[in-house]
Amino acid sequence: MAATARQNNNGFTLIEVLVASIILTISMMGILETVVFSIQQNLNNFSRNESVKIAEQRMNELRNSSFTSLSSGSSTVTRNYKNFAKNFSVTWTVTSLTTNSVAIQVVVGWIINGKAYSHSITSIVSRG
Repeated sequence: MAATARQNNNGFTLIEVLVASIILTISMMGILETVVFSIQQNLNNFSRNESVKIAEQRMNELRNSSFTSLSSGSSTVTRNYKNFAKNFSVTWTVTSLTTNSVAIQVVVGWIINGKAYSHSITSIVSRG
């Protein structure tokens, strides 16, 4: 009796491998987009938190200076975030309300992806 050879058809065809590769590629692109979005949101959150800290720090410096030396001005502050330098523009305006009090407004601005953002705080300081 002649022995017959068995065929093993349990492997993948080229078409099945290509379809699986396409599905895997599309899935990986979705995951990559999520990672990029997450990194952008982290940078946005860092920038917003740093702007609040910078504004509070500058406002405290102005509150602690003598009443007669208060004047408007501006500066630039650079903060680092995971080997990435971020510049913030700081502008403060001193407006006289009465002879014994002034309003101080501190505005911190920054740019992310071509879009400008800002955070401002205001305080009234009286001559003590």
